[in-house]
Amino acid sequence: MNYELRIISYLCTKFNDFMKKLTPFLGILLIIIGTMVLIATRFSSLSTHNSLLLAGLLCIIGGIWLHIRSIKQDSKF
Repeated sequence: MNYELRIISYLCTKFNDFMKKLTPFLGILLIIIGTMVLIATRFSSLSTHNSLLLAGLLCIIGGIWLHIRSIKQDSKF
């Protein structure tokens, strides 16, 4: 059982390191995902479904907010 806890602890540490590297780019990723959702709804004739359009819009707005927040945290002002 002790061996299992060490494996879980190791995996959690690796995941934490990965997320720390990914965090500055999370806003940009959300903007890209939101844009892809909007493009997919346009070309697959799903533009009449407001939930998909709203999901794309919320991804873009959330991505912009996260990107601005990450820039402010890196700034010295």
